[in-house]
Amino acid sequence: MLRRLLLCLACLSFLASARAAEPLAVYTDEWPPISFEEDGEVKGMAVELVQQIQRRLHAEQPVRLLPWARAYNFLLTRPNVLLFVLGRTPEREKLMTMVGPVATSAINLYCRKGEALALRRLGDKLQLQPLTAFRSSIFLAAAKRHGFLNIVESADPEQSALMLQASRVAMWSEGDSVVGSVMRKAGLPADAVELLQPLEKIDLYLAFSRGTDREAVQAWEQALREMKRDGSFRKIYLRWLPGAAPPMLVERAGIEP
Repeated sequence: MLRRLLLCLACLSFLASARAAEPLAVYTDEWPPISFEEDGEVKGMAVELVQQIQRRLHAEQPVRLLPWARAYNFLLTRPNVLLFVLGRTPEREKLMTMVGPVATSAINLYCRKGEALALRRLGDKLQLQPLTAFRSSIFLAAAKRHGFLNIVESADPEQSALMLQASRVAMWSEGDSVVGSVMRKAGLPADAVELLQPLEKIDLYLAFSRGTDREAVQAWEQALREMKRDGSFRKIYLRWLPGAAPPMLVERAGIEP
């Protein structure tokens, strides 16, 4: 009996060590200029930041760009997954570990140019007008929190922009820092939309799935601290988001890895 117990403990120890040694699977989604694909290469502010951290940690896992809903499902169902960037909410703090913030964004409602005044005159009836945001996103959740009921989910931000332009919806919930880039990526003039109203502000994080090795999460947190301390984070941020104020705080939130 003792021999069998020791054998079981040895097996469990081996499995735990193997999982801890498993490299991170690193995912992001199409959200220019934070992350996007161009000529077969994944680029963007957060992509450059993640790749710089990887170099500092001597990690070489490729950044894979996936549809948001698929990448988010991997984050919730698999260990050793890093997804970026992700808005912090109380609900998500119960499901994952977040390190950051690595960006900030104001969630706003946008409409077609020239239509904001008429929409504002609707008052409370505005919440009944059709609105789009991409599936499983913080922008969709924010619209729901603010009482909007007629929501059409899109596959990605570009589809949201195209739906708005085609008059399939009246409003689009999105982050202020990416609207111009998303419009251009969708082949639309950046000035074809206008601000309807602000909803809320959010901080954006690197998110690690439940079961990710604690030492790995701590190493990423320390590397981010060093980048904010030595000025390299600020340089990357302002190169992609000129005029924006880079978030200089570093914290770990959510479940303990």
